[in-house]
Amino acid sequence: MSGTDEATTEEYGPVEINDRGRLTIPKELREKLQIEGGTEFTLVRDGGEIRLIRQLPELQTLTTDKSEEEWANEAFRDAGEATFGGQ
Repeated sequence: MSGTDEATTEEYGPVEINDRGRLTIPKELREKLQIEGGTEFTLVRDGGEIRLIRQLPELQTLTTDKSEEEWANEAFRDAGEATFGGQ
């Protein structure tokens, strides 16, 4: 299952849907998973189970206004050391 850690199963106790159809995710779990107001989910029905799947934000391209030539000497200069610890 993509995007989930099936080895980690934790129970956070019962939750209840209020009269407006809202479900509150326990604070401890929201903090642990860094879920904030406005986080979007897809609701999936799988037989008798319901799953919430967090939607990832769209990736954004950031630029520094450098040309390809300017990047040529700097791009990933220290990637080996940062990745492999100078080995």
